Amino acid sequence: MFFDHLQGAGYVCAHRGARALAPENTMLAAELGLVQGADFWEMDVQRTADGELVVIHDDDLGRTTDVSSRPEFCERAPWPVRMFTLEELRSLDAGSWFAVSDPYGTIARGEVRKSDLGRMRGQRIPTLEETLAFTRRNDFPMNLEIKDLEYAPGDLSIVSQVLRKIREAKAEDLILVSSFNHDYLAEMRRLAPEIPVAALVEGTHPENIEQYLAALGAVGYHPDEAILDEELVRRLTAAGIHVSPYTVNDMDRAQALIDAGCFGIITDFTHTLRRRLAAR
Repeated sequence: MFFDHLQGAGYVCAHRGARALAPENTMLAAELGLVQGADFWEMDVQRTADGELVVIHDDDLGRTTDVSSRPEFCERAPWPVRMFTLEELRSLDAGSWFAVSDPYGTIARGEVRKSDLGRMRGQRIPTLEETLAFTRRNDFPMNLEIKDLEYAPGDLSIVSQVLRKIREAKAEDLILVSSFNHDYLAEMRRLAPEIPVAALVEGTHPENIEQYLAALGAVGYHPDEAILDEELVRRLTAAGIHVSPYTVNDMDRAQALIDAGCFGIITDFTHTLRRRLAAR
């Protein structure tokens, strides 16, 4: 299983791939996460209008694609992912925006290779199959986040659909499933108890965290780093819970959380954190 590949602590997780060096949730970002030495990577999956599974974080397409410049889609603003077919989504450019906006300043600082900059134009929204094949081919563990289907509350069918894709890719041993929708996690545990799950939380912690996670069958806990302190990390780690906060982009903070015992640090700056840890 996932934790057989990563049996210690202090691991680096590439958030949506190497998100500070490439357009997030693209195959280029996944590739650079691996190249930059991430121990595992995180991606987001949701469902299209025709029932396919694609890798994208936002509920809509405006921020990370060229959809707003496509006349044929202008009447669909704000362009929710769920209203587009796979074919339509695959026609979009999901990479050029990064080269234009330089969201992390990494291009200006010379941290992005010119060859990678040239590859950004034309990056596509990947299918779940593509990302699972990449993970399997490279033995690169994946934290697979199932986005909450807010437009279809109570619909658990995406869980079995994701599980089917994982099994088709023969990637069961490389996958950790996470979600803010904890019903999805309970359903994954019911269908596939061999695949570990992690609870994503923001705002506040659940009451009696250890008992809550045990009832859920979750062995991982992924809180917003803003609500996490080092004493809680030590407490949960002592209870056998794998704590991986998101999104930790301050390297001093990341180091302190690692020293407290965090299993993983989910960061946009894979390359920076890896250099920091290598220099110790």
